[in-house]
Amino acid sequence: MNSPRHYFRAVLVGYLIAIVCTIVVMLVFDHGQPALLYLVPGCILTVLGTAAAKGEVSELFAFSEDEFITPPDDGEEDKKDK
Repeated sequence: MNSPRHYFRAVLVGYLIAIVCTIVVMLVFDHGQPALLYLVPGCILTVLGTAAAKGEVSELFAFSEDEFITPPDDGEEDKKDK
């Protein structure tokens, strides 16, 4: 499948920023923090920001991965039954 990679790049940047924030907070406060506290918002906010910038917010929330998981029904099973 050939697709644009702008969302992958956005998540990658958000992930890297969140990891840096995690390390900085850990070093400044000398106390470990759960990384997901920073990773989840970092990734979600960069994807939402990218979708907003491209005007694709409604498409982002309407996305369904069913077509990638469920094989298309082309009547093959009906042919096998006959």
